[in-house]
Amino acid sequence: MNEVLLNLYQLQKIDSQIDELVANRGELPERVGELRMVIEDRENILHEIEHRIAGNETEMRRITDESNEIKEKLDKYKGQQFDVKTTREYDAITFQIEDADRRLREDSDLMGRISIELENAKAEADDLSRELQDMRAEFEDSEKMLNEMMAETAAEEKELLAKRAEIEPKITQNYLSIYERVRPAKEGVAVVALKGGVCGGCFNAVPRQLVLELNRGLKHTVCEYCGRIIVGEVIGTAIDGEPEPVHHEVEEEAEAEN
Repeated sequence: MNEVLLNLYQLQKIDSQIDELVANRGELPERVGELRMVIEDRENILHEIEHRIAGNETEMRRITDESNEIKEKLDKYKGQQFDVKTTREYDAITFQIEDADRRLREDSDLMGRISIELENAKAEADDLSRELQDMRAEFEDSEKMLNEMMAETAAEEKELLAKRAEIEPKITQNYLSIYERVRPAKEGVAVVALKGGVCGGCFNAVPRQLVLELNRGLKHTVCEYCGRIIVGEVIGTAIDGEPEPVHHEVEEEAEAEN
């Protein structure tokens, strides 16, 4: 019996068992990964909004301080307006008063725009915070469920991976290359054993002479229909054991007739 083919078929059986463990987790790993990325993205957005809010609040304080200084100067100018002695001094004070009024109006307009931006940003941050709270709760529940599920199969998966690591070096590189290329394209099954003269993957018939050669366990073939590697039944039996006999149920009525 070809030991390389035997190990190749055993590798397939191990990988199929690992695939089954992964499949039993359903969409949970994908969902946990997706939630992790979305939460990270939302947190970055929230951070940017909070940074914008902080900037607006700083600008509001600056404008408020500036306006208070202008108001103090305006009150001072208005008090000086009646103490001037020349037209030139009066015109200069009047210019200062008009300039202060203009700056106060500009600050007031700017404060109004920033207030609207600040209000919208805070509302956006509140909505995003609530959304993040719900997403974090879902993530924690999903991650906990996934961890519990993985813990249940951790020992089995570790054992399978250890067996895989032991068997893989025993397979020649040309077989491994074909195996790794075919497996993803065939839903994880690249190597099958003959079953009653048909391909164990697609169940199409294999020529009789080729069946006899394969069943010696010394060679393989590639299914002309599905492209999988086919090994002989003797190899399948060596790994899977003897197939259980098929028992046909006999209906009670048929038994009664006999």
